Amino acid sequence: MRKTLRLGAPYPRLIWAAGAFVLATLAAGCSSTQPAYYSTQIDTTGGLGPGDPVTHASATIGRVTGVSPIGDGDSEVSLEIDGPHAAEIHNDSIMILNNLGATPSLDVMNVDAMSHSAPSGTRLDGASSMNETQMFMMARGPGSYAQALGRVAGGSSTPPPSPEVAQMTNFLAQLSRQTIANAVAVSPPTQEQLEQATREAAGVERQLIRNGKTEQAERLRAQMGSVMPGVTAPVNPMRLPPTSPNP
Repeated sequence: MRKTLRLGAPYPRLIWAAGAFVLATLAAGCSSTQPAYYSTQIDTTGGLGPGDPVTHASATIGRVTGVSPIGDGDSEVSLEIDGPHAAEIHNDSIMILNNLGATPSLDVMNVDAMSHSAPSGTRLDGASSMNETQMFMMARGPGSYAQALGRVAGGSSTPPPSPEVAQMTNFLAQLSRQTIANAVAVSPPTQEQLEQATREAAGVERQLIRNGKTEQAERLRAQMGSVMPGVTAPVNPMRLPPTSPNP
């Protein structure tokens, strides 16, 4: 008589346990436990200091390790990001000062969710206000600015975008700039607002020039000058010595 092999309960349990072990091993290998280190620059610290949190999506992912003056009222900020969250820091991330709460923090803004993660040691753009954040996106060009606007309008963020999506997001960027220009024409900024915009634009320009991004500094000056004449002065690349390049 031929015997038939029957798979009893122990076999499925064994297979499931083996699969779970493999998945857990892969997950552990993809998530580093070693912290990653970054730096940024801001023109207003707002009381930010060592130990203050670095946040992303309302969760604390790291901390400030140092704040050092670098001239012209600007400061270099050193950051330590917990290993499991290092992938949340992208090459195009903007570190935004948030001093609205009891404790100041740096919030991570990722302009493009699909951009590459930044290796440890990268120097990131830093903004002291949302106005400066917008200036950084303007300085990067229509592509970066349109990506952020496109996602707000429900556009696709999956690269590469279709010609239709690219055309629409560029149109949104142009429309936004025209809206700003029209608003300025209808309701001119007060002297206080103009002085604040001038300070913020100058701070962003200084940072871009320090980091060797003269082309972006020129683009920002042109963009700001077109909507608010007199806000920015011509960029002088010799005004500031560049900082050392990213490792």
